[in-house]
Amino acid sequence: MNKDAFVKLEKWWNGKMDRPVVNISIVKDRNVIPLNEYWKSEHENPDFEALVDAQIKNIRTLEYLGVSYPMLLHHWGNRGTPMTMTAYPGSKVVFGQETVWYEKFVDDWTKTQIAFDEKNYWVQQSKNLMEKQIEKFDGQALIMMPDLGDALTCFSMMRGVEEMLLDIIEIPELIIEKIDSFVSAWISAHSYFHKIYSSKLQGDASWLLWAPGRTYACQCDFSTMISPKMFEKFVVYELEKIKDYLEFIAWHLDGPDEIKHLDILLSLPYIKTIQVVVGAGRPPCASELWMPQIKKIIEKGKNVIVYANNQQEFETLIQSFPSGRVLIVCRGIDLNKEHDRKFLKAVEPYL
Repeated sequence: MNKDAFVKLEKWWNGKMDRPVVNISIVKDRNVIPLNEYWKSEHENPDFEALVDAQIKNIRTLEYLGVSYPMLLHHWGNRGTPMTMTAYPGSKVVFGQETVWYEKFVDDWTKTQIAFDEKNYWVQQSKNLMEKQIEKFDGQALIMMPDLGDALTCFSMMRGVEEMLLDIIEIPELIIEKIDSFVSAWISAHSYFHKIYSSKLQGDASWLLWAPGRTYACQCDFSTMISPKMFEKFVVYELEKIKDYLEFIAWHLDGPDEIKHLDILLSLPYIKTIQVVVGAGRPPCASELWMPQIKKIIEKGKNVIVYANNQQEFETLIQSFPSGRVLIVCRGIDLNKEHDRKFLKAVEPYL
């Protein structure tokens, strides 16, 4: 494993890098094993042995450069598995081809308990996956923690989006009480899985990035539908409850509709980095939309994670933001393509 990556990342998290860091990988083999073959249905127990073996083979299809590193993802098959704190308290899970869905189960908040139950079926499935990954761990790959999610987004899945929008207006104090319960359950869940993780690995690895201490990329997809005032009332309230447990907090800024909350996020001293996710079909990080936001993040003393899809975008970002607070993630390079070889040549001086 690229051990130098973790040395650089620790310095980056702590604001001690003197230039940007770069995450880039080279595609060596495009024959990636489809992992859903080993976990076909939410109604079947997976073959964890075969699944993790296939994960290990898949990470070997890439060469990892800069601060990139091989990682065994916490996916249920090949499905991205966000917001698992929807499943752990009791929502029914439905497998799609590439993601996981959850069925509504909250009709009345006064009759709903939000708690972490180690015996829950999906908690045990996450546990079984992580334990098999740890069992096969040989120092050559990082193991990622589950993507637990946030209160309002998980609540919107448990309850329904329209119902949740009404709830935060009509019964805000009850929702605050449920956020308290959610944070308590969230910390219990993170502690439970981190105990497995830390049996062989140092620091912590959220779905986004490794850090030298307990970390998570906090997020709130639901926040695109609410005002900054509501964001402060509910989302910042949740962050304040969790900030003393986590040591390295990132914020997943998911698309232009969340820019309205950026100033609030930048005012929170415990948020160390902002991940800029532009959104499908939206302007890239190296655009007039995002460049002023990136500049603002750096000027406020925060780290920032940005993305470059090609050589031109990379050069725009690296020249505009030479700060050691910047982490540039580049898409995978295919050396069979001439424009990708030029892309890698432009990146090499920063590796």
